[in-house]
Amino acid sequence: MLQKILLAATAVMVVSLPAFAQTATPQPAIAMHGDVKYGQDFTHLDYTNADAPKGGTLKLNDLGTFDSLNPFIIKGSPAAGLTYLGQSLVYDSLMEQANDEPFSMYGLLAESIERPADNSWVAFNLRKEAKWADGKPVTADDVVWTFNAMMEKGAPFFKAYYGDVKSVTATSPTRVIFKFAHNDNSELPLIISQLAILPKHYWTVEGRDIGNTTLTPPLGNGPYKIGTVTPGRSIEYIRDPNYWGKDLPINRGRFNFDK
Repeated sequence: MLQKILLAATAVMVVSLPAFAQTATPQPAIAMHGDVKYGQDFTHLDYTNADAPKGGTLKLNDLGTFDSLNPFIIKGSPAAGLTYLGQSLVYDSLMEQANDEPFSMYGLLAESIERPADNSWVAFNLRKEAKWADGKPVTADDVVWTFNAMMEKGAPFFKAYYGDVKSVTATSPTRVIFKFAHNDNSELPLIISQLAILPKHYWTVEGRDIGNTTLTPPLGNGPYKIGTVTPGRSIEYIRDPNYWGKDLPINRGRFNFDK
């Protein structure tokens, strides 16, 4: 009789386990199809020169005009270089794509990613050395705040792009988990990893609102800081010599111009 009770209790426990209870091994990179090109011991991307000299000024042009340094909302026209998906000069994302490999992402702010076999959730483990330009650490709370802020006040694009995310939770100061509404979207873990992360401590100060346009250079965590801004005419980006991620393999040989 006792054995039957134990078996029944075990069955109840198994049935009641949530989907995200599945385990996953942390990996430094993720591929949507097959394996990633670069192994854990890669030193730099094949198309970069790890010994490239630093310095000089690169002048680029862009069509149109701009009246905002906030690219995350539908209001205003943001300046070039502030992209929120893909490469940004000011903001780092959780992971970075290699330009010689489709549908693969490598750790940037996140040192590793976890995804179970059933694709019901994804977790990111942040690098402890990841810092904002003011020296404060990038935390899982920053990731959670950024995602919720984009869903609440960001451009309508975000609600469609991340519509299959059911919840996001910080499980430690350096780990964040995204649970999915269903497991049919195999690209969703890669899509989430492209999200540029914003500093919660900066944007929650009274008088600042991520839902508004601004011409005040915001705090970032990327390889460049914003320099001189002439609205509608020009914007200057200055390489940050103290950029926390300058020696990562994914970054080595990149971001070489001083301005």
